[in-house]
Amino acid sequence: LLVSKDLGKHLLEVEDLLQKHGLLEADIAAQTERVQALNGAALRFSELEGYQPCDPQIICNRVHHVQSCLEELEALAAKRRKELEDSRQLWTFFQEMEDAEAWIGEKEKILATKTCGRDLSSVLTLTANHKTMLGELGNRRALLHQTMKRGEKIAAQKSSSCPGVQEKMREVCLRWKKLEEVTGLHQRRLEDALSFFQFRADVDDLVAWLQDLYRVASSDDFGHDDYSTQGLLRKHRAVVDEVEKQRPVVGALRKQLALLAPDHRQGVDIQIRVVEVEQLYGEVAEVAVMRCQWLQDALAVYRMFSEVHACEVWLEEKEQWLERMEVPEELDEVEVVQH
Repeated sequence: LLVSKDLGKHLLEVEDLLQKHGLLEADIAAQTERVQALNGAALRFSELEGYQPCDPQIICNRVHHVQSCLEELEALAAKRRKELEDSRQLWTFFQEMEDAEAWIGEKEKILATKTCGRDLSSVLTLTANHKTMLGELGNRRALLHQTMKRGEKIAAQKSSSCPGVQEKMREVCLRWKKLEEVTGLHQRRLEDALSFFQFRADVDDLVAWLQDLYRVASSDDFGHDDYSTQGLLRKHRAVVDEVEKQRPVVGALRKQLALLAPDHRQGVDIQIRVVEVEQLYGEVAEVAVMRCQWLQDALAVYRMFSEVHACEVWLEEKEQWLERMEVPEELDEVEVVQH
């Protein structure tokens, strides 16, 4: 049993052999106690004085022979345990390598889909998932590094009997390197997609904001008097200020578009969308200026009406006074009225 060359052909078989070897070692340990007791009892016969049932030298030779056999057995057991543990280490290495290859294959299938989302929400979800995968990649990289170190030790100890170790390490290293390259490419694609969809969402928000401003700026409500028109003019000047604040934002759209990935910035839809924003902004700015002028004109008209009304009131008061005026009979009173 101890000189067997069967060291297992896979990890489970080696584990089974190690378990059986453990039972054998326990049996040897039990027999060792028995042998020690028997040898001790036998040696007492070699020390008897007077009558001796057997030649003492024969007894000593026999005891030494049994002891040497036992030591040889223990040495064989220790050697086989070392061989089995080395075999377990080897097959554990191959098992870990197979697990690593399976994990790499699984991630390769995921990355092979090359999906980068259809909108900002889906890209954000995919980016979060990719971030999680990067964490898994880091953990797996650390485990693979440890396995590679063990493989190098195994190859150094058994370079002649285990040529498959170096080959397996080279194979897995190449696949791992390719996986990291594909992961990096996919991350860049996600970043490009995120930039594009974020840009498109910002453009859409800007369009919605400009459309709301256009409705406000194109209103035909110019107030009904001096006070209401002044209120509308104050509000509209705030709108004009907001429009001016957005001028650099609209002007920077083409620069932002140029920074996008080629396959995104060359899209006809996004280019048309940017042109639409620029045109819409121009219309909003023009209408805002026109409405500001119209409100100022309306305010001037209402102020003129107010002044005209004041003149009419003054004239009416003087007319009534003149109509009611009577010439006094006293000189002093006449002078007062004349004044």
